[in-house]
Amino acid sequence: MDLSDETFYNNLIEKIKNDLKEKVNEKRYNHCLLVAKEAKKLALRYNEDERKAYVIGLAHDIAKDFSDEENKYFAEKYNLPKEIFNPKYHNILHSDIGAVACKEWYGFTDEMSDAIKYHTVANENMTTFEKIIFLADKIGRKNIPEDIANLPRLAYINLDEATLYFLKKQIVDLERRGLEVSPITLKLIEHLEKECGKKA
Repeated sequence: MDLSDETFYNNLIEKIKNDLKEKVNEKRYNHCLLVAKEAKKLALRYNEDERKAYVIGLAHDIAKDFSDEENKYFAEKYNLPKEIFNPKYHNILHSDIGAVACKEWYGFTDEMSDAIKYHTVANENMTTFEKIIFLADKIGRKNIPEDIANLPRLAYINLDEATLYFLKKQIVDLERRGLEVSPITLKLIEHLEKECGKKA
């Protein structure tokens, strides 16, 4: 995938936008636009590919409003784990399904699809690029929740500290709502605490 090709890049953006308009509601569509812009800005801040960040940010929630039939189709075709359908985990389904859908529809690379896959529960060994998409999803919105008001500022200072800050707040929110925290998320928190401790 050559995102440096101006025509290819613009056509890809147009295609994703058209698919989003068909697949998600207006509020979700506007969120995707904001996330794409935020991902591009974070990529520039941390010397990552801004075009790649924009495209992934745009497509990250493509599967958010998929029908049961669409989810089943992609899950079976790509042999995805049945656990993604377990309602006790928060938001895993659309991330895993969206990752493979973007591979099939747009030719996303493994790196690009992984950034979509991990934009909700994250993973223990997140790359800089994955953290950028993860955080862009959280701050790419018109109204930042009061309990994570510092996140936009932190995201442009230190990706690890910003990610850790958000995850700890998320655990409190999930537990309050009676939802289970993914073991993957807990492993990442442990890893980030060690990394941030080394830098302190």
